[in-house]
Amino acid sequence: DRADEGQEVEVFLDKTPFYAESGGQVGDSGRIETDTGTAAVTDTRHVIQGLHGHKVKVIKGSLRTGQPVRSAIDSPRREGIRKSHTGTHVLHYAIRDVLGDHANQAGSLVDDGRLRFDFSHFSQVAPQEIGEIEAEINQRLVANSRVTTTVTTKEEAEAMGALAFFGDKYGDVVRVVEVGDFSTEFCGGTHTHTAAQVGPLLITSESSVGSNLR
Repeated sequence: DRADEGQEVEVFLDKTPFYAESGGQVGDSGRIETDTGTAAVTDTRHVIQGLHGHKVKVIKGSLRTGQPVRSAIDSPRREGIRKSHTGTHVLHYAIRDVLGDHANQAGSLVDDGRLRFDFSHFSQVAPQEIGEIEAEINQRLVANSRVTTTVTTKEEAEAMGALAFFGDKYGDVVRVVEVGDFSTEFCGGTHTHTAAQVGPLLITSESSVGSNLR
């Protein structure tokens, strides 16, 4: 019923501004305050459908069950994550455009200031191809297309040409993220409002992560 200063616990709220780790995007961090104490939120995860678990450390006073709370995400960190996620979609488009439609997404990590993108490909990506991919990404970002989201049926999303990969399961209602007129994907993550907000995207390394996976 109670957690005191120094304790690390999991907090459940009836509603929350915190994004739970999903689709490669890391969970939000931030702060939860009550009239009796303050806790630092270090991570947010899905526990069951519709319920987020907030991993917290009580840094002042105590928290008690049933209390109203004031919740605040770490906004600068969230902004960095949003940039990485929109950048991931543009990267995905550029990889497929340069290497071919066989280069399907096979996993990702979307974090503050960095991203990792796994994709299917049969050989090492040549330095020239990496240069072409990076150039196309940044041309697309500088063009500053709008980033829009649509909540619709799975059938309508597929009719829009939305890409969905690596075994994700979707319900009857889905969210589609579009970057300009070139990238359309199923996605429940957070994104920038325009492409140029991402800033420059640099490819720092390319390597094998498994059979026919880079």
